[in-house]
Amino acid sequence: MPQKKVNFNAKPKKDKPVNVDEWVVNRDLKAVDPKSKPEEAPEKIKRLTLDIPESLHRAIKRKAVEDGETMADQLRSLLEKHYKN
Repeated sequence: MPQKKVNFNAKPKKDKPVNVDEWVVNRDLKAVDPKSKPEEAPEKIKRLTLDIPESLHRAIKRKAVEDGETMADQLRSLLEKHYKN
């Protein structure tokens, strides 16, 4: 199972003025590749939280284990099939 990666970025240096909003928006791009341009950056990821019945959760978990995938990967795939343009 893939490990979750967490990127820690350096804070802006205090010796020069910084637009904090720009730093927050662009810090993920720099973590991927400091030379990357915004158009080359991967699409931003958003978290979605759902409340589902326990029985449905167990069924999704069981299927994911059988297929050797994570629940998130399976659900992401299903959502992409249904909502992709």
